[in-house]
Parts: sequence; C-alpha cells; structure tokens
Amino acid sequence: MGVYIFKPEDLIRYGSARPEQMELLKEAILAKKDILIVGTSRSGKTKLVEALLHYVPDDWKVAVVTAYSEFKPFRKNIEVIDTAFDQRSTDERTEEVIEKLKGLKPDYIVIDTIHTISVPRVLDELIDDYAFIVTSLALTDDIKGEVMHWLRIDEKTFDRFDVLVELSRDWRTGMKKINGIYEIKNGELKPLL
Repeated sequence: MGVYIFKPEDLIRYGSARPEQMELLKEAILAKKDILIVGTSRSGKTKLVEALLHYVPDDWKVAVVTAYSEFKPFRKNIEVIDTAFDQRSTDERTEEVIEKLKGLKPDYIVIDTIHTISVPRVLDELIDDYAFIVTSLALTDDIKGEVMHWLRIDEKTFDRFDVLVELSRDWRTGMKKINGIYEIKNGELKPLL
C-alpha cells in the first residue's frame, strides 16, 4: 500500500480548505508567486504542498528540496533533491543543492521544512530567478517573527514573498485547516480572504 497524495478536492472535502481558498492558491501558483506555508508541527504543510503541486502544469518542472526522503515525487515533472546531515559542512551541502537547482532550471522550487542546508543562502541566490514554495514552522501568533526565526531569514528576504498561508491544527480533534491567506506587502500581512 502506497502513501496517499492529497489533491485540492481532498482538502475541500475534509474541511481543511474552502473552495475559494484553493482557487486563490491555484491563481497564485499559475502566476508563479512566491508562497510561504506556515503552521505548527503536523498542521498539514506538506499535504498542502502536495495538493498545490496538482495545479502546476505538466510542462513545468518542479524541484523539491527535502531531507531524509520525506517527499515522494508523485508526478513526472517533480524532481526531488534529497539532502541529509553528513560529514560535509552546511555550506558544501548548500552549494551542491544550488548547483543542482540551477542545472534543473525549474519553474518552481519547493523547500519543505529543512535544516540540512542554508535556506537563506538558497533564497538569496535564487529567489529572483525562480518561484518558490517554502514551508516553515510557526508556533506563536507572531507569524512573521516565527518564519524569520525558523527559516533564519531576515525581514528583506521575508518581504520578497508574495503570499503566506497560515495553517492550524485543533489539538483536541486533530482537524487541520487553512486558517488564513495573506498578501505580503511592505512588511505587512494583509488578509486576502
């Protein structure tokens, strides 16, 4: 039995997202917006990424940077770059990932909550040339501060993203949902829905 890959309609069916939220995110994907997906541990960040990648046209290339085989390529246009802690330095691992990404020339780069490379360096070097979807922990209501802390990015890098999706998980029921979708503009989060 394989791992089930969530589709947009699954998130809607299970009450994790409303149709208008998924339509807004589909438009963001097709416009190649830079997207941050944030939430607590087990809030559904990777499942939302899977669902969003169903909106990517078949002729676009997607590179997913992950660690320890946590992301499975479920479409032919998805290339996984798997990285793990090893005897090399973080700088060496990061340089290798950047070179692989430049060689692939993807339409989208996904960075799925990873601490085995320098995310700030990848973003600094590539965000002007490629669209990104990046997941991050956010454990308090200070979403911007949490993202900057967990990704180790500065305010300038945070402000280069276009859209932020906040996820939540009800600790009593386990229900996961999109809590809010925001436009990032001039350092502020402005609700879109």
